[in-house]
Formats: sequence, C-alpha cells, structure tokens
Amino acid sequence: MAVVWRASWPDERVVRGTLADIAARVGESMERTALILVGPALAAEGFTDSRLYAADYDRRFRAGRADAVKA
Repeated sequence: MAVVWRASWPDERVVRGTLADIAARVGESMERTALILVGPALAAEGFTDSRLYAADYDRRFRAGRADAVKA
C-alpha cells in the first residue's frame, strides 16, 4: 500500500508499506489529508509516465503540436 501526502505538490511525500507496517512507517510525519492507496497494482514496475498532457500528444480537442493550437 501507499500513503501519498500533498499529491502533485512540490513537497509531495509517498510512503510505501504493507497493511501490517504502514502506520509505523508513516508515524506522525503526515498531517491532515493524504491519499491511501491499497492494491496489487502498486507493486507493478516499469511503467512510463503518462503522456496525456505532453505537447506532442494528439487528441480530439487539441492538436498534437503546441504551435498548431489555434486561439
């Protein structure tokens, strides 16, 4: 499992562990709201980051090149 504090912020912190040890790993180092993710997909490796917002990604409502976007 993983506990993610301040997801997508510059000071984001991710703590990984098991259900048995996550409380000890997190301790009191995170306050307020955090995402708690549980599942076997968290152990997967070798994936590349999403290219959804890459300038060269072509989709229905945005052209593939940043210079091709019309105002």
